[in-house]
Amino acid sequence: RLAEEARLAEEARVAEEKRLEEEERLAEEARLAEEARVAEEKRLEEEKRLAVEARLAEEARVAEEKRLEEEARLAEEARLAVEARLAEEARVTGEKRLAEEALLAEQKRLEEEA
Repeated sequence: RLAEEARLAEEARVAEEKRLEEEERLAEEARLAEEARVAEEKRLEEEKRLAVEARLAEEARVAEEKRLEEEARLAEEARLAVEARLAEEARVTGEKRLAEEALLAEQKRLEEEA
């Protein structure tokens, strides 16, 4: 009877040891799974952050490109305005010169008649 009780006690001890080992294994698996989940969550957050940064950088690049195009357009408009002003000044100067020449020719003609 004692031998049977000792055998049963040993079987119970071995079964308890296996149960505890299985419990430890499952706890370790759960811990590793949680670590993997957290790491994946962090990876996805970083991916989102990088995507937002890339989108903002692209928006900034496009805005800068538009600003430079507008700056070039305004510079061209200013250049054309200066050219138009200079052409107008040259036209007015030419008209004045022609009027002065006509006046001098008229004075010369009147002097010759007199």
